[in-house]
Amino acid sequence: MPSPRAHGWRLVVAAPPREVFAVMEQSIGTPPFRYEVVGDDAARIVEFQRNSLVGNWRRVDGRTIRGRSVKAARNQRWVNCTARLGEAGTLVEVEASKGRGTLPRALQFIGVISRGVNDPRTIYRQRHIPPGPVSLVASWAGMAYRLFETPQRDAVRTAELFTASRIEAVPGGNAEFVKVRLSDGTEGYMERDQIVSAPSRATRQAGVEAARNV
Repeated sequence: MPSPRAHGWRLVVAAPPREVFAVMEQSIGTPPFRYEVVGDDAARIVEFQRNSLVGNWRRVDGRTIRGRSVKAARNQRWVNCTARLGEAGTLVEVEASKGRGTLPRALQFIGVISRGVNDPRTIYRQRHIPPGPVSLVASWAGMAYRLFETPQRDAVRTAELFTASRIEAVPGGNAEFVKVRLSDGTEGYMERDQIVSAPSRATRQAGVEAARNV
């Protein structure tokens, strides 16, 4: 029988749902807990082992042994998580049961996913692109990138750009998109993680300033 609910949190994070669940599995879905997918937008970790008074690990989840059903132990500990896309980011709800170990694991998980935009080690970090020359990231070499007409994923795609195209970032955009102007005056929006600052002068100082926006 599961332990009753004791804690709950709601937050908005930058990482998409798939990344939220991947972090959950890797960071807190370890013994004596087991990671389980319980829906398209929900997962949990549940206790399946427990250390006895004499130091032996024993199974506490319900199972069948030699054709005989064994009931699950009482007060199984758990942490539940749901993650859904919203306008501001990914809406995450985390719940934790009573019992030793659930609160630290839940807080550890929340700490990892909530520092996203402020963590320089993640691709979901906040990237400031100042007005000025920019270019497509090198991975677009030889391929065309199409501008977005408006700063949203389902917007109409317009002009084609290449890594050699002359592009200038201008004021506008939002957390995901940067407003840009092409050499012919065409304006549109580009995904923030697909461009980098490209200083017009190849100097050491200009390179340092550009590196701060990576």
